Amino acid sequence: MVEQVSMTILVIDDDVHIRTAIGKFLIARGHTVIEAANGEKGVAVVESQAVDIVITDVKMPGVDGFEVLRRVRSVAPETEVIVITGVKEAENAFRALREGAFDFFNKPFKVEEIDAAIQRTVRYQVLRKEKDRVQARLDRFEAQERKKSGLNAIIGESEAVVKMKAEILQVAATDHTTVLIVGETGTGKELVARAVHFESDRAGGPFVPVNCSAIPGNLFESAFFGHKKGAFTGAMADQKGHFELADGGTLFLDEIGDMPLEMQVRLLRTLEDRCIRPVGSSREIEVDVRVVAATNRVLAAAVREGSFREDLYYRLNVFAIQVPPLRERVGDVLFLSRYFLAGYARDLQKPLVGFSKEAEDLLQRQMFPGNVRMLKSAVERAAILCGDGEIDADDLEFDLFEGGSTADSGVDSMVQALSEDQMNLSVVEKAMLREALRRTERNQVHAAALLGISRMVLRNRMKRYGL
Repeated sequence: MVEQVSMTILVIDDDVHIRTAIGKFLIARGHTVIEAANGEKGVAVVESQAVDIVITDVKMPGVDGFEVLRRVRSVAPETEVIVITGVKEAENAFRALREGAFDFFNKPFKVEEIDAAIQRTVRYQVLRKEKDRVQARLDRFEAQERKKSGLNAIIGESEAVVKMKAEILQVAATDHTTVLIVGETGTGKELVARAVHFESDRAGGPFVPVNCSAIPGNLFESAFFGHKKGAFTGAMADQKGHFELADGGTLFLDEIGDMPLEMQVRLLRTLEDRCIRPVGSSREIEVDVRVVAATNRVLAAAVREGSFREDLYYRLNVFAIQVPPLRERVGDVLFLSRYFLAGYARDLQKPLVGFSKEAEDLLQRQMFPGNVRMLKSAVERAAILCGDGEIDADDLEFDLFEGGSTADSGVDSMVQALSEDQMNLSVVEKAMLREALRRTERNQVHAAALLGISRMVLRNRMKRYGL
């Protein structure tokens, strides 16, 4: 019960009889009472120790009740103040409330008036403390989410990853800048998008991920912009779209390269106007959203093919981040493997201590066409199969995750068609570099993605061949 909560209450009044009367009543109600004969002494108490509630007379010589109120609010804003006013001093009561007093009661007072004022204040104190506890839990949860979704979620120490993290921090420091994340399947593009969000000032807002390839064309407008009740058959209630749900935060458009052309037009208009109009509504709604898009395709090539709008491409490609494939993250394979294994050992409650030398050698020899996702799956399977102790090479299986590749057979046919004097690796590599740069209009980020290498590696190769 709220009435049984014990509070530390300071009573300030120059009339000893009033102080004593209030003090005896409060002690009988289970509270701890401190008395002060004037405003100066009362403020000194608040400055020296924790006090939950201050009850102060308004009219006192020297420091009056209004000055007590101002100084208490300054030094201990969490302490609530109740003022004592005369029956004919309504203006004093209203003034005190305007200046931050929580409550008041009149003098000469009745026990019921004191009791009602204290109970209201105690009830508020209890609710506020509970709110503070809940807020503290939410703050801890948000801090954990930031740790799981910010830069800390991107595991790796390689030069390529360090460079990518620096780029994330650079663009996160902006507010509306659109980001295009380019990388192969399984490299962790959504992790990068989440890091951009959680490292920015938008971290307190929503992060809304959308798979563009999974939205049917006839539902695009409703999905992205929302709809009003009765806008179409089956619209039984108003519904917010992805843009409105992401208001104040980040909208992550995954697989943006698979979005149909007719949808791209609407998306471009929204990016430029920062306004949406729900289906069935005549009113536009302004939205504050940062858009982060991701693709494993070379959008410059899609533009030339006519499957992606050039104006949308340039609107999205304001700040590009390339996620390096695992084969270029030198030294990260074992680092990631141990990290994943520690997590699976904890989840499976198994005493798994690491990898044998043979298993580590095997991991480092793999090319990982499925990138980090493939490595993680292989480690999870090995953790399940292994009894305890170390993961051995026999526990690791990669063929299950690689699958067949139609691209491989095409490359094999091309290589077989080369004459002996064409079988020069440098000549082939230079030709591939030149063709990739031509197809991407010399956009190094996209040329590197097309070739499956990092931009840094591409630049080194271009320098080597004078390109």
